[in-house]
Amino acid sequence: GDVTRATNSWEAPEIGRPGSATFGLNATRGVYTGWGGCAPRGVRGFPVYRPEHWAFAGTGIYYGDLLGADSHVYGYEVDGLDFEIRGGLPYPTATSGAPDGLQVLAVAMASQVEESADIPIEDQFLTDEDGRFTAETLFGEASDANLEKVKRGNGMIVNFPRGKGEVFHAGTCEWVAGLLRQDPMVERVTKNVLDRYLGKS
Repeated sequence: GDVTRATNSWEAPEIGRPGSATFGLNATRGVYTGWGGCAPRGVRGFPVYRPEHWAFAGTGIYYGDLLGADSHVYGYEVDGLDFEIRGGLPYPTATSGAPDGLQVLAVAMASQVEESADIPIEDQFLTDEDGRFTAETLFGEASDANLEKVKRGNGMIVNFPRGKGEVFHAGTCEWVAGLLRQDPMVERVTKNVLDRYLGKS
């Protein structure tokens, strides 16, 4: 039948509708953090790289600060892109699928593979199953070599123009934790985004 209606990853070549084309980020370049053996003691907030961006106005955030760490907004599933650092700032790679004009505002580490120095893989909760699925989805085979290409991921906050508007994407499923815990920086960023997109000054 129509393969574009199949159950698979949006980034699978046969589906060809990656999240980056719409929302700017992909699950297959991010996924888990602070869960099982996936970056278990990693940061719980977003390290900020572009504090001068309008979304951070009035927060008091500086370069390198963690946004939402106290309220744990970063986790447990996150979305990201392939990126490179130039001049101390992150930029999407040419092959990342990022839309034109995308700015990476914040980025932290994630993993597709649970790793442990003292727990055998057969006793781990997640193991490398998701990583192998991603490797097969993107490269056609769940080999060890392809797993190495996808096992390290990231989560990002990005912003980019889209048509007559723009997109702001905080690629984490736990942003709401910052609102529930009344994290002032997370509340201010949320207000800045809503005010801008609702046309409020």
